[in-house]
Amino acid sequence: MSEAQERRAELAGFLRSRRARLAPQDVGLAPGVRRRTPGLRREELALLAGVGVTWYTWLEQGRAINPSPEVLGSLARTLRLDRAETAYLFRLAGSAPLDGEVEVPAEVPVALLRLMHAQWPAPAFLMDVNWDVRAWNPGADALFALSSGPPERCNLAWVVFGNAVHRARVVDWEVHARRFLAQLRSAYAERGGEATAAGRRLARLIAQVRESYPETVRWLDEHRVEERGGARKVLWHEELGALRIDQHVLQVPGGLQLVVLSPQDAETDERLRLLAPVAATA
Repeated sequence: MSEAQERRAELAGFLRSRRARLAPQDVGLAPGVRRRTPGLRREELALLAGVGVTWYTWLEQGRAINPSPEVLGSLARTLRLDRAETAYLFRLAGSAPLDGEVEVPAEVPVALLRLMHAQWPAPAFLMDVNWDVRAWNPGADALFALSSGPPERCNLAWVVFGNAVHRARVVDWEVHARRFLAQLRSAYAERGGEATAAGRRLARLIAQVRESYPETVRWLDEHRVEERGGARKVLWHEELGALRIDQHVLQVPGGLQLVVLSPQDAETDERLRLLAPVAATA
C-alpha cells in the first residue's frame, strides 16, 4: 500500500469512528427506527455538513479525493471534533503544512540537562520527536527503570506498555494508556504521517505496539486523538505508598519535550525525596 493509500485509509477509519459516536439527537435529529449501527448515517452527516452523499461515501471508502479546507472545516464542526481531532483530520486529508521533518539532535544540550536535574525531587526526563527518552534524572530512573533495558526499548511506548513494574504502579493504568495512544496517534499526524521520515517511524512504533500488546488493538481502532499535555496521576509504590503527581509537558527547542512529574502535596514530595536520595548530592 502506498503512502497516499495509507493516509486515505486512516482518514476513512477516523471519519467512520467519529460519525459512529454521534447520536441523531446530538445534532437535533429524531432517533428514528431500524438503526443497525450506532451513530449518524452517512447521508445524515453529508446533509448536515453540506456535502454530497456519494462524495462523502467515497471519502469514507478511502478513495482518492482532495477535500478543500472549507469542506474539512464543515466536517469538523458537524462531527464536533475538538482542536486536536480537527488538526488530525486536516493533516490526514493533506490540507495542513507538514512540520514533521524536525531534526533530532544528536546530543541533548547541556543547559537542558541542567534544567532536568534541577527538577529534583520531581522525576523528570527529556523525550524527542520519536518518543525516545534521551535523558532522565534519578527519580525518573527509579520509577521507570530507564537505564536497565536495551537502548532500543528506551522509548515511552515501551515504558507505558512493556514495563510490568510501572504498569502495576499506575492507578487506573488503562485510562492513562488509552490517552497515551491518542497522543501518539496525534503526534503521527503532526509529524506528517507517511509523508515524512518522523511520521513513518511513529507509524512503525504504533504497529509494534498493536502487535505486541493485544489490548491496544481495540483502543487504536477507536481512532481517538489528543494533544500531548498535562495530566494528574496516582502511582502506588510498593515501598513508599501513594505518589500523587501532576505531569507537565514542556516543549523545548529541537523538538524535545521536558516531562516533569511534580508532587501534588507535601507527603508525595517527601516520598519522592526517598525515591532517589542520591539526586540531592548529584
